[in-house]
Amino acid sequence: MYLSRVRELASLINHSLWLEVKEQAKLTERQNSSPRDKERWCPPTQGTVKCNVHVNWRNKSLQCGGAWMTRVHTGNVLFHGRDAFTPSTSRLATELRGIIWVLQSANDLHLHTVSIASDHSETIEAISTPGSWPRFHCLLEKIGALCSLFSSVAFEVEGAHANTVARDIAKSVLKDGRFQSYLALGGPAWLHQRIAAEASRQDKFIFPLRLCLCPFPVLLQQ
Repeated sequence: MYLSRVRELASLINHSLWLEVKEQAKLTERQNSSPRDKERWCPPTQGTVKCNVHVNWRNKSLQCGGAWMTRVHTGNVLFHGRDAFTPSTSRLATELRGIIWVLQSANDLHLHTVSIASDHSETIEAISTPGSWPRFHCLLEKIGALCSLFSSVAFEVEGAHANTVARDIAKSVLKDGRFQSYLALGGPAWLHQRIAAEASRQDKFIFPLRLCLCPFPVLLQQ
């Protein structure tokens, strides 16, 4: 009787320890897959130039600030640009104007294989399914025409935390009154340390939230 009770108690202790270990494993898994970890900047594949873009839209009556920055698979910056946009009726219209600006710039710089990364998921959705967004037909058609100038164009949704460099440059347009358009080699000096940190991360090979190819036929047939 005593031996049976000892075995039963040992079994309960083992089960309790197993549950504790299981809960700890779940907690560790949740911590390792936190949104911030998943939102680190993701480099492009070798041979592709990745262009992070952000447009800082506030409301339909104010100017907007836009910025983009191109990087290769090593994280090294090729170019970055900044500009101010006239007011737009909606954020999506402004974001699409920003994509047009990026594609025009990339074509002028003779970049042939590019991936455009935006933290505005609705923009990528509109480019992926242009027929569902008739209000923005003209802007989407222009994006399709520009895409046809490249060997390959892809669009991806990037988390806001992974897009902070482009976001901060875009915000500086209105915040610091930097309304003059410019294009420069490399990245801005005031963000050098953050750019270098993103490039040096050993665990940076994280898939983007969503990736889609530019649907040329759909856009050009509208």
